[in-house]
Amino acid sequence: MSNAVVIGGSLAGLCSARVLAEHFDRVTVYERDELPHGPDQRSAVPQGRHVHLLMSRGAMEFERLFPGLLDDMVAAGVPKVEDRPDFIHFGAAGHVLGVSRSLDEPFAAYIPSRPFLEWQIRTRATAAPNVEVVRRAVAEPVHERGRVTGVRFDDGERVDADLVIDATGRGTRLPVWLEKWGYRRPDEQTVDVGISYATIRVRLPDGLNEKIVVAGASRAEPVGLGMLFYEDGIWTLTTFGVARVDAPQDFDGMCALAERILPAHIAAAVRAGEPVGEVAFHKYPVSRWRRYDKLDRFPEGILPVGDAVASFNPTYGQGMTMTSLQARELQRLLAGRDGDLSANFRRAVAKNTFPVWHMNAIGDLILHGASGKQPAWYRPVGNLFDQFLGAAETEPVLGEWFLRRFSLLDSLYMAPSPRLVARAVRHNAAAWLATRSVQHTRRHRPSSARSHR
Repeated sequence: MSNAVVIGGSLAGLCSARVLAEHFDRVTVYERDELPHGPDQRSAVPQGRHVHLLMSRGAMEFERLFPGLLDDMVAAGVPKVEDRPDFIHFGAAGHVLGVSRSLDEPFAAYIPSRPFLEWQIRTRATAAPNVEVVRRAVAEPVHERGRVTGVRFDDGERVDADLVIDATGRGTRLPVWLEKWGYRRPDEQTVDVGISYATIRVRLPDGLNEKIVVAGASRAEPVGLGMLFYEDGIWTLTTFGVARVDAPQDFDGMCALAERILPAHIAAAVRAGEPVGEVAFHKYPVSRWRRYDKLDRFPEGILPVGDAVASFNPTYGQGMTMTSLQARELQRLLAGRDGDLSANFRRAVAKNTFPVWHMNAIGDLILHGASGKQPAWYRPVGNLFDQFLGAAETEPVLGEWFLRRFSLLDSLYMAPSPRLVARAVRHNAAAWLATRSVQHTRRHRPSSARSHR
């Protein structure tokens, strides 16, 4: 009888269990903390209280893994934004996207809270008869002759497994285990983002069209804000500071920030809102990518997934979607059973991670004041993309392109085509000429005209 073990009941672990259930007789998920029986906050996921945005690509991938998930969530009250840009206020790096008309391409965004989405996926993943979640802490995997053959618990008991999935998150001990077993630790790429969060739930007055509100940090404004309307009819409002700038510490400070960076009608709704509960705080110091793909020696029988491989800047909202893409790669490789599963999976994860990691790093290092290693090409690309976003503020084709790429729908690469770059250049040039013309007219206006203003 074939047996697979998943260490960690996170989203990454549950999605992995769903895929493994197709290929193994028994799949056991070992989770050290008690999992809630409903859509409740998990104590082991402190960041779960803060705003989580499910990207459109992630929604599609979760639906593929768990058919019926999206319709069931909508039936349970999860808001759905479909081809309606007026439901979204989206600002990136100081720019507000100018999608002022209905979108040309199909677009849908679903807005479940993190606890609700986890509960929905946990319910579906464990519905398979060969999947079981057991509350028990794994001490370490068992390594024998170049292969992981199971897991061992604190009391010394051992469970054999044909495949072990490490879904233990950012705090994974896999690099330590590798060194203990005689392998090299993976190199790490890091960006010191220095993010602090403050979150509160707020009951807003009726009448606000927008259901997704995002105002990212920028060079001039190191504090940003995100607010989403969730399935329980209550908004979650998260403010964040980058580059070690603290987020507002109380609701009044959050309102003041909203009044500074949001449109007046949204800021007024926030100010008129009724806080529900207390402010929750969280810090996220470093984004990290462990380069398991670059190791020339790696034990068979174990695969790291989710944040155990790469933890992305959470203010971009891409983590859950990247997890869903890893599950897709695992499903594809297990179905093919071609070649070295471990090496192929690590390469596939790296291929998907590469474009998202580097565009995030460019945004953090060039536009948000983070610290970390900067390849020479980061600054010119960051500056050019800043100009592209400036054009997207009032050019709807460019605004739609950015919205879809940021949602990871059309491609994981945030690289506009030469045609779109030329469109942005023409747009910015026309705007510059128009501004110069107005300035010239004002400077050369007859003095009599100026005196009668």
